[in-house]
Amino acid sequence: MGKKTTDKPPLERTKIDSQGRAIPVSVIRPEMLKQDSVVNRTLDRVIRLHNRIKADKLKLYDEIQDYLEYIAKQSDLTWKGNAGFTSFDGKYKIEIRFKERIEFGLELQLAKQKIDECLKDWSADSNANLRAIINEAFQVDKKGEIAKHRILALRKYNIKDIKWKEAMELIDKAIRVVSTKQYVSFYERDEQGEYKMIVLNFTAL
Repeated sequence: MGKKTTDKPPLERTKIDSQGRAIPVSVIRPEMLKQDSVVNRTLDRVIRLHNRIKADKLKLYDEIQDYLEYIAKQSDLTWKGNAGFTSFDGKYKIEIRFKERIEFGLELQLAKQKIDECLKDWSADSNANLRAIINEAFQVDKKGEIAKHRILALRKYNIKDIKWKEAMELIDKAIRVVSTKQYVSFYERDEQGEYKMIVLNFTAL
């Protein structure tokens, strides 16, 4: 009597779709399989490149920071603030900038009340442009946020009014630095002697 075979038929190849379902490869259109292959191969390379750039970015930043700390240490100081330096022949340049993100505290509302008092006190024929600038500074956008640069710009006006000065002091007190971001830019000098930025878009990483 012949020996019975217990071998199971090979399982059919499947691919997982966007809904998490296992779909037999045999029923997927060839062009979709080709697209899937291209997308996966491309993104595998993109992700590896992204990770390598991110790692290189950290190494570059560390090297620059170590140099700045070395320079500051020569004067028994710690490096703070922006910087810019070039290669000996002037062909290459590195710039480091720090940008602060600010928010306003409750004092801003008190400053607005002081400014409103100023507007009431000032005569109707006072500078209409300045009135428009002040009113516009406190307008909110579609997200309900105030344009910070317009508020900060009010401090540049040399208005000799006690209430105005009190309002500006309140704006100063209202400023809160919530984060600081470092930006590093790299430049190469062209044949015309102008520095052109080498675009890496590190800030997005």
